Amino acid sequence: MSVSARPLAGPVSRNPLGAYRDYRADPLTLFYEQAVAHGGSVRLRLAHQRVHLLVEPDHINQVLVTNAHKYEKGVSYRSLNHLLGPGLLTSGGELWKRQRALIKPVFARRVVDNEIPLMVRCARRMLDRLDARADRAESFDLVPELMGFAADVVCRAVLGTDIDGVLPQIEDDVRQGTSWVMRHMAAPLSPRIPTPANLRFRQVVSRLHRVVDEIIAGRRDDADAAARSLLDRLSAARDDAGHAMDDAQLRHEVLTFLLAGHETTGGALAWTIYELGRNPAILDRVRDEIDAIPGTSTDIEPALPALERTGRAIDEAMRLHPPAWAFSRTALVPDRFDRFDLEPGAIVVISPFVNHRWPEFWDSPLTFDPERFTRDRVKARPPFRYFPFGWGAHLCVGQHMALTEIRIGIAMLLARYDIELVNGLRVRANPQISNFPDPVLVRLTRRDRPDSSPR
Repeated sequence: MSVSARPLAGPVSRNPLGAYRDYRADPLTLFYEQAVAHGGSVRLRLAHQRVHLLVEPDHINQVLVTNAHKYEKGVSYRSLNHLLGPGLLTSGGELWKRQRALIKPVFARRVVDNEIPLMVRCARRMLDRLDARADRAESFDLVPELMGFAADVVCRAVLGTDIDGVLPQIEDDVRQGTSWVMRHMAAPLSPRIPTPANLRFRQVVSRLHRVVDEIIAGRRDDADAAARSLLDRLSAARDDAGHAMDDAQLRHEVLTFLLAGHETTGGALAWTIYELGRNPAILDRVRDEIDAIPGTSTDIEPALPALERTGRAIDEAMRLHPPAWAFSRTALVPDRFDRFDLEPGAIVVISPFVNHRWPEFWDSPLTFDPERFTRDRVKARPPFRYFPFGWGAHLCVGQHMALTEIRIGIAMLLARYDIELVNGLRVRANPQISNFPDPVLVRLTRRDRPDSSPR
């Protein structure tokens, strides 16, 4: 940093790694506690990197909105690029603008709502599996089941074909690829180095590419495939020059949807169940709303918009436990803020987890209170207090799909079962690419509700 630049304040450490070990152990606590200790935005040393964690809304707005042209997606996205390729999540510049314009209509509300019957079928398959566990009165970790439900939905909605034979392998490869990405973010050695982990990762990527490429080719050859899946719509999309995505770009986007679609949605489902389980009075109010749904599968779809209490509980769970707990940018040119400067190459981190719990933004910030999300309070809330799906131009295109899927999952689970948390009132957060609880041990009891269960 130049002599004239004003560095952002941060903790002083004699440890040559700075706060790196604390970051590896618990990044959520590190970010939150250091931001509180320094009254907001703070600079942290993580091994060889100096990270600027921005908290104040004016600082975040400058990076994401007013001066967004001065920044590119940060180093964490480079690790993801090894798994996903240059898709919407990892790309920038003109490629990102083109892909965003092509993809956004594919996730329009009317298109996503056509997938609601598919989401309900996937939820039924999950409930059929859970019935056996309920009948045995066994305790088990609910997180893998919820992740499996989310993966089932996104694979079938995106790929739109009979994938029962390959779905387990896709799910397993995505999990293995995600684990490699997290290790690579912490220690970014070249994936070309033939370590055992890198060799396994190459096999994972090769399998994913082969399966997705075969599905893309099959859909292109299927004369009856028009608009039956999100992949079909992506294939048919054209930019302003009339050009379509080639098969490689389609693969990048499909892999992006498979990863983002099941990681974030499954995590949000798990956190919502956890918070409702430890707040029985709120659970009762949510369940009263769900119990008003008539009992046929055709009735749950029109009833979804009426599940306002359920929606508020989901929003509040994502406030306390945002699946996308942090994201990064890298400064391309100098940028001057009110009390510090950033120079080219500076790493910026923005953490919804920190802002969603910031004492100046929220009353009793650690309390689970869905009434924060009544319509009037949402309208009155200033920017950058709550942004679980990002902000501005980079707002997640799949937001409506994720929230619809979560609402269906919660409604059908709570209609069918009483859910008892058996690992007490605390679980451990597991902040990987997304943030999910690990584990959520539950015991299910079937409810005697034959006339109103949304089946």
